[in-house]
Amino acid sequence: MQRFPFVGVVIGGRTVLFALSLAVPSLAQTSLDQVPVPRPANLASFIKNERAAVQLGKVFLWDQQVGSDGRTACASCHHAAGADPRTINTMHPGRVNGTLDLVAAGGRTRPGFFPITGDDIVGSQGVVDMDFANINLGSGIDAGINTPNAVFGPHAQVTGRQAPTYINSVYQEVFFWDGRAANTFDGRTVGNAGVPVLQVQADGSVIPVPVALLDSAAASQSVGPPNSDVEMAWAGRSFPDIGKKLLALRPLGTQRVHPQDSALGSLRHPSGVGLKVSFAKMIQDAFVDSWWDSNVITDRAGNVIGRGTPVGLDQFSLTEANFSLFWGLAVQMYESATISPNTPFDRFVRGDAGALTARQQLGMDLFFGRANCDHCHGGAEFTNASVNVGGNGRMFANTGVEPLAEDAGRLGTGEFKTPTVRNTELTGPYMHNGALLTLRQVVDFYDRGGNVPNPELSPLGLSNGEKDALVDFMIALTDEDVRFQRGVFDHPSLNPVNRSPVPALGAQGATVPLRPFLGVDQFRP
Repeated sequence: MQRFPFVGVVIGGRTVLFALSLAVPSLAQTSLDQVPVPRPANLASFIKNERAAVQLGKVFLWDQQVGSDGRTACASCHHAAGADPRTINTMHPGRVNGTLDLVAAGGRTRPGFFPITGDDIVGSQGVVDMDFANINLGSGIDAGINTPNAVFGPHAQVTGRQAPTYINSVYQEVFFWDGRAANTFDGRTVGNAGVPVLQVQADGSVIPVPVALLDSAAASQSVGPPNSDVEMAWAGRSFPDIGKKLLALRPLGTQRVHPQDSALGSLRHPSGVGLKVSFAKMIQDAFVDSWWDSNVITDRAGNVIGRGTPVGLDQFSLTEANFSLFWGLAVQMYESATISPNTPFDRFVRGDAGALTARQQLGMDLFFGRANCDHCHGGAEFTNASVNVGGNGRMFANTGVEPLAEDAGRLGTGEFKTPTVRNTELTGPYMHNGALLTLRQVVDFYDRGGNVPNPELSPLGLSNGEKDALVDFMIALTDEDVRFQRGVFDHPSLNPVNRSPVPALGAQGATVPLRPFLGVDQFRP
């Protein structure tokens, strides 16, 4: 960091000192709009209209008809700054005693629980535990068989990890806390298992073909939750089932769409509920014809068994059979459009010397200096898990959050994927187990070198003023468009379980800003 002197200015008879700049960023510090967005080189072999694909991906992520219960969307866990602010029925029992210690199932998470010292985890609410029987054509609610859950009983299950934000996530080299969502998307699976998809050939035949799209971890990740029997589905459902279900429904058919929605306004149904176009039309507009344009019939295994119109719930059209391909790439296209490059930090490194306060500049100096935060949270993306930061290491790190006996992490090493610090003010609680409530608690954690011995941290010896400066700098990584849900961060309405309905917003955003988790003061120790 290069430092500059203070200058004295006489105001009201007094000399007031102003820093011309406490510190200016090095060349390694870049605004996010200067960083290339990952993009598979063969994308045009799949997507013929990128705007249409973004529209479809937004619908996929926000449509609550996708869930087996007819009201759980991906956005149910990602609707506030891309994260989940719900406080009722969000505790998971952890991995030691299998018992909820802080609150009973269905109870409320409270500020007094933090910092959490036991093995309970703050996760995200999913669906009630049931087995899949079949879809109900024309209905958003699947038929299922009740399978009472020993921990959650009649309440929805809760995930064992915090749901991270999808905003800016497209930069990540791999997804999920353990990296199991592969960088290469095969059109079917989370882990690039090489399961082929079906493609129409020049002679009209339809054959299975291998697919490989690099730098598409967002697509790999996206095909996991819709059929997870904790997050969104009754156990045993498949993507062809989802395809058959949605193709018979109006997109966003139970949700309102704002007339000024940045992506969907032109497609809004005259009633204000859902869209005026079908899922089939949206897929046909977005994707190259060879992935959907055939009248073949397939079975559940993807074998072509005839031509014509599928009969019953176990025969599928080509569009239904390839639904995972459309889902993954469309969601990735939408996430490629939800990038927040206009934080005070971004404006500062673009040359606006007044974008950061003196204390925030001190925090930036510490972040990139003595506090060593950038060792793991590097690049303009503020995470070494980005494809652009990569080879610097620390994509995964063991920072001593809890003993290995409580959570062994990735490969038994205690390591977890490094999250971004962008918009982190709005995405608490923090750490992979949600044990910390405020950013000040996070800074205190790093200052003491973690909770248990670990290979990454040593005590920092920061003063209280320096700790507050670090918190203030992290707050300066919040984009006001995200805070007010403006522009590309607008959305349809949503009716999540265990919170009040979320209204539809257009590109002008909300008048009331998003708040930190539980509305807490981020400087609270």
